[in-house]
Amino acid sequence: MGLGVDDTVSPRVAAKMVRAGTMNVSFAEASDDLATLADLSISDERIRRLCAHVGRDRIEQQAQLQEAYCAKTLPERCHGKPAEMEPAEIACVMADGGRYQVLDRGASSTSKPSARKSEHWKESRIGLLAGMSGEQYDCDPHPELPAALRYEAIAEKLSDIGKTGTQGDSSDEAEPASCSAPAGDLDEFPGPDLESRSVVASGHTWEEFGALLASQAWYLGFAASLRKVFVSDGSATIEKLHQTHFSEYTSVLDILHALAYSLGAARAVCVNEAAARQQYDLWAEKIWQGRVHDVMEELATHQQRLGEPPPDVGSTDPRQVVRTSLVYYENHAQRMNYPLYRRKGFPLTSSLMESMVKQVSRRVKGSEKYWSQQGGEVMLRLRGEYLSDHDPMGGYWTRRARLANGMRNYRSHASSISP
Repeated sequence: MGLGVDDTVSPRVAAKMVRAGTMNVSFAEASDDLATLADLSISDERIRRLCAHVGRDRIEQQAQLQEAYCAKTLPERCHGKPAEMEPAEIACVMADGGRYQVLDRGASSTSKPSARKSEHWKESRIGLLAGMSGEQYDCDPHPELPAALRYEAIAEKLSDIGKTGTQGDSSDEAEPASCSAPAGDLDEFPGPDLESRSVVASGHTWEEFGALLASQAWYLGFAASLRKVFVSDGSATIEKLHQTHFSEYTSVLDILHALAYSLGAARAVCVNEAAARQQYDLWAEKIWQGRVHDVMEELATHQQRLGEPPPDVGSTDPRQVVRTSLVYYENHAQRMNYPLYRRKGFPLTSSLMESMVKQVSRRVKGSEKYWSQQGGEVMLRLRGEYLSDHDPMGGYWTRRARLANGMRNYRSHASSISP
């Protein structure tokens, strides 16, 4: 029957319980859905316990796969693949961070409530492994800036991304905030087709997460793909992940984040929004055409006119805005050859990644949601599994039923779920 020693429900019911507990926003809603849709009366606590048990199994299995991957030779890790796996035409890796709350119940009760509450928020690490397909071109298939990226169509989104706002904005954010552009907005210029997606989520450090993401990519056959691309928003942490684990991949700066800095700088150097609109369109077209050094030269001229920002200047001061944009482009110019990327058929935006962060966070993030270190890790891993197209959990349930032999398996999961 495929029942384990401690199982209290059939494998099919167990699979429904874990999926409901992972894909609903809470265990209570999962219990309600099972009652309404499957005529199963199962408490939210039973669902939580089963999710924890299955999640620990999956973490341990992923750790074993990662260990086997690390034992391979460097050439095999860089270009090999599992025998049964067909590599994607384009292997695309993206990574970003989300947020969720971890409650340490052993924290001192003498801590200030406001301070303790702020300390609960932790960063989740989320990776998207996207298999894509698309043509390659001898010349740039779309050399002109699309209407979707001109001021009229994109300014509001770029303001959200860059926290540039309009005159009077007082945001102190130095890095752009995540903001996804609906895929339909950018349909007018060529790009690859999404064929498959695999999601990896964890609360571990970026160093640990990078190794996990690299091993998962290998087992999907990504290392053997002929076209490999890594798309990100340019943050230093994620770029380090690329250099450490995906250096064979072409690194592409998300063009929306690049354009957000152009909009901010245009508003800083122009006397009104109408002038900023014209200036942004000129800079956006140059960036689209791979002429970021022309934009950098113009920004340097504006910096000379405005003067260097003093040490204590605010982030919205025009001198600081221009300086921030100039430094950003200096740091990422080598990742902004967009005409080449279009010829290779690569994606230019990380909007798929931003959307995935929201889907993962929908389960784990909330002002009243608090997770233990182990519970948060379990739910992040399971959430990623169920959001993946290749149905890793289907394979898990099949193997679990096949290996059920009526004997108790004595083992400790502590090492595989430690934070």
